[in-house]
Amino acid sequence: MTTANRIKSAIAENRRIRGLHLTFPHAGVIELLAIVGIDYVYIDGEHGAFDNRDIEYACVTAERHSVTAIARVPDPSPATICRFMDRGVRGIVVPHVDSLEDAKAVIDAAYYGPIGNRSFGGNRPKFMAGIADMPAHMAQSNDDMCVSIMIETVGALESAGEIAALPGIDYMSFGMMDLAQSLGYPGNPGHPDVIRAVEDASRRIRAAGKPVREDFIRVGWINDLIVRGARQFFETASDS
Repeated sequence: MTTANRIKSAIAENRRIRGLHLTFPHAGVIELLAIVGIDYVYIDGEHGAFDNRDIEYACVTAERHSVTAIARVPDPSPATICRFMDRGVRGIVVPHVDSLEDAKAVIDAAYYGPIGNRSFGGNRPKFMAGIADMPAHMAQSNDDMCVSIMIETVGALESAGEIAALPGIDYMSFGMMDLAQSLGYPGNPGHPDVIRAVEDASRRIRAAGKPVREDFIRVGWINDLIVRGARQFFETASDS
């Protein structure tokens, strides 16, 4: 089956994409950034300010503009993963994964059988009424879902290659601040020991046949985009 998930397509085609890291709910921001051709919007459900309705509105807006909506979930529990996916996200980025077994549990929650055991709830965008062929719908949902595991702890760092090799994991990403803290360098993600650990884990991830986020994604944080744009405007604007 084919997929409209731009992240999965980019990985398969070995090309770069760009996206927006959104930390607050605002459908208009997604519409505006769609004008410049973003491929995906990253809903920060861990550190951002989103409730269920906000997530759904963001997904609806993204779908209208052919933008792939993904989300960082706040925790790896099946109930949390299901709640985000039922609102319409087409990818999850999962923090607080500390072992290979933790990653396997994420896969089990994120995919319908035979890959996993995702719970079915007649969720949007098709709901129950729009599904004519349930087996085909579930298979397509699996094809459209992408999963990334965040490496933020020593445990995840040690298991990075094994986690990446799991079927159902599309790419890996690093939570640099939390990882630095876990390694004993709080607030210093640029410490040489942290950089070496990330480089070693990245090598093992790629050896397992999966990319890390920086291999193919350029992401702009909405807070940074607003501040940088405002500074450029006010610094270059005429006094007249």
